[in-house]
Amino acid sequence: MATRRPLDGNTASPEQLVAEMVEWTTEDFLAAEPYPLPEITETMLSDYLDQLASPSEKGGSFLPGGPPSPVDDKDSKDAGLLAGFPYPPPFNQHEVLVPYTTYPYCTIGKLFFKQGTGSYVASAAAIGKNGIWTAGHCVHSGNGQPSGWSTNLVFVPGYKDGAAPFGQFTMKQLFCRTNWYQKGNPGGLFEDMGAAILNPLNGRMLSQVVGWLGFAWNFPRNQIWTSLGYPAAPPFNGMRMFQDTAPYANDGAVPGSPSPIGIGCSMTGGCSGGPWVLGLGSTNRVNGHNSYRPNDQPLEIYSPYFGDNAHSLMQLVVQ
Repeated sequence: MATRRPLDGNTASPEQLVAEMVEWTTEDFLAAEPYPLPEITETMLSDYLDQLASPSEKGGSFLPGGPPSPVDDKDSKDAGLLAGFPYPPPFNQHEVLVPYTTYPYCTIGKLFFKQGTGSYVASAAAIGKNGIWTAGHCVHSGNGQPSGWSTNLVFVPGYKDGAAPFGQFTMKQLFCRTNWYQKGNPGGLFEDMGAAILNPLNGRMLSQVVGWLGFAWNFPRNQIWTSLGYPAAPPFNGMRMFQDTAPYANDGAVPGSPSPIGIGCSMTGGCSGGPWVLGLGSTNRVNGHNSYRPNDQPLEIYSPYFGDNAHSLMQLVVQ
């Protein structure tokens, strides 16, 4: 029996038995609400201003991704001064027009889950074996309680217009950073990171079916990312995948260190947990995700900075 890595600042849910899962129907998919993208206000942050800290960064590490199994390079590292942009920062956003069943888009999908009394949708990405990456608020409400865990979570890679071309992958166990679990919004937003181990489907691991994205951590902030996800709150409807290419804009003003990273983006609720990819179509490395936005800045979105904390959480679901 394999030994699970120590949690190291992460928190795990109880394992969910397959027998406890209830299959999501097409009607369930359509009835689920977009999970509200967490927002912050100056009032919420006023009690935390003295806790703000400078970002902590190292040289940069990564693991490669890979395409799916048959059925039977180098990212830019700008070590100079941070450039950034005033609000609204630049971005190029559009619907994904290539087939979602092609790599790397097939690694990205829609997340369906229940939290409290609600049924919600968000976004996630395959990161190896049966592991997926998403936002912490998609797997736990951040209330510090065992009752805050999401339940009946399924990942639908390549979802489009209600169709599940690769099927539904059900959850086995959920994980998030302990700071998110205990502090929520806004105190835990700097570690609003979530991950899950899924059950194989028809005897095949998720990575065998759709492949997986690589993973990068401790990289400089001056990068250009492609953010992907399924925005579902107006003016979007959650039926299609969108992508947003944008450079570093600024650091997030929330408590905790390292500070989150902001880019230009107008995606709405439902995009939560969608990956920020370095080198989309080439190196394909997850280096952030859609986490939150200031409530008065709808053209900006933030991700936790991916340091050793992100790597620690990632290892729990792919090793």
